[in-house]
Amino acid sequence: MSKEPAPNGFTLVEMLVALALFAVIAVGALGLLRFSVDAELASRAKTDSIAAQRRFLSVWTADLAQAVPRPSRDQSGTPRAAFEANTDGMIIRFTRSGWDNLDGSPRPGLQKVEYRVTSTALVRAGYPFPDGAVADAASEVLPLTAPPTVRFRSKDGNWRDRWEPQLTTELPIAVELLIPQRGVPPLRIVSLVGVNYQ
Repeated sequence: MSKEPAPNGFTLVEMLVALALFAVIAVGALGLLRFSVDAELASRAKTDSIAAQRRFLSVWTADLAQAVPRPSRDQSGTPRAAFEANTDGMIIRFTRSGWDNLDGSPRPGLQKVEYRVTSTALVRAGYPFPDGAVADAASEVLPLTAPPTVRFRSKDGNWRDRWEPQLTTELPIAVELLIPQRGVPPLRIVSLVGVNYQ
């Protein structure tokens, strides 16, 4: 008498259970991968934002610290105050010292700079000469979600929303810049102005 051969293989029910387990593991792995990618993108965006703020902060504070009480003239020859604010669509415009001349070009050691707000960023433009020159092309220094606000500390110690100097050579003591940010309080930057000339 011969025995019946033992069945080799899986039943349909065992195959369905194995496929269901594999599907559950695959969905979990895909979710974990998606979470890792989202976390990496969020981390990179935050790191880029912090790096942009630090680069801006170094340029902004260096410019303001080197401000000099030197009036200038615009392209038409009209005299301008040494430090202007909230005119002609710009936040601030002033003359600063410390402009390195690495290539020995025929130009002064002073540079007139201005900061403006566009629809997406705070931009900085420099002038090749303090008097009678047109600004060079502006470069973006900080992405913005909303326009910043600026205040000025005068010599009497008070903060003012507008800069209205009594003399054309007068500089504020400090400038406060409030930059709105999404979901967090605004970034507050207080910078001294012309620390060598006060």
